[in-house]
Amino acid sequence: MDEDGPPDPAQATTGAEYVAALARLRRWSGLTYRRLASASGGTLPVSTVAGVLGRTTLPREDFVAAFTAACGLDEAETDRWIRARRNLAAGTGDQADTSETGADPETPVSPSPDPAEPAQPRRSLARRWWPAIAAAAGLAVALLFAPTLIRGVGDMLEGRAAASQTATAQAPQDGWYQIVPAHVADRGLCVSEGRERSGRTSRPLAVQTSCSAEGPGTYLKTLGPGVYEIQWHHPKQGVGCLGVDGAYLGDEALLSPSDCIAAAHQRFLLERDRTGFRLRPVHSGKCLGVLGGEADIHPGAEIAQLACSGKRDQIFRFEPVDRPSWVTTG
Repeated sequence: MDEDGPPDPAQATTGAEYVAALARLRRWSGLTYRRLASASGGTLPVSTVAGVLGRTTLPREDFVAAFTAACGLDEAETDRWIRARRNLAAGTGDQADTSETGADPETPVSPSPDPAEPAQPRRSLARRWWPAIAAAAGLAVALLFAPTLIRGVGDMLEGRAAASQTATAQAPQDGWYQIVPAHVADRGLCVSEGRERSGRTSRPLAVQTSCSAEGPGTYLKTLGPGVYEIQWHHPKQGVGCLGVDGAYLGDEALLSPSDCIAAAHQRFLLERDRTGFRLRPVHSGKCLGVLGGEADIHPGAEIAQLACSGKRDQIFRFEPVDRPSWVTTG
């Protein structure tokens, strides 16, 4: 990045490079995501900025105008960014990102991540937890843009330092646990492996099921202050990390195991509650809970990413257990 001035949008040749340039512009401005939202007068919520900078398609023109202005560019510089975006859209057929308005879907382009920010390396596993075809798109995006998303969440969590420190002081240590949704704590149900009740897919998912049922061992690993990775150790499939499907930012995304890639959608902030902890996916800031809500007390209820409600289905207890017999270390 040019230390003497903002990046040049005209150098971008793909939608992905244009998005990477926007990310460099934010860093050049020195603004955190939270301060950027404030500088835009509230027109650029943290979740919107994090979502756009985590994709590989051209953002909408109104986003570019608001974003560049909030970063401190004058009208002439903002016009340069808009013209560069229009030229890319006309030359490559790339469409504007309309995900915030629910219009036509995005047209993907080949990603070209910022060379100054390499993607997180994959940790090799003997087996994969789910079919590569089902996971390819979401995991590729998460892998390529994990550094951007993780930095974004660090910005997003600013202002909550005191709460985070309180939660961390009482948070679980690394180790083996049963994760128990608070609303079914008296029913012997824990979060473990299951399948989608609708039958649309047969891949493994995180569901609430009997604590005594056979399933993978659950290992909680600290990645930072109050931030954890939830590993599933399976006697046949090996080690996988729970993550939000496709690194999706919206509600009702299911939770499934896949190769541990150290991406933001596989990291969870634990926030202390009176009766347990909220589990908040780092990439979205939302909460994990039961898809059917507090009223769903049945085995097989899927765990999903949802808007935080404060209800008991979004509060989890971590009960220590012995290391599974098939695990030789840890």
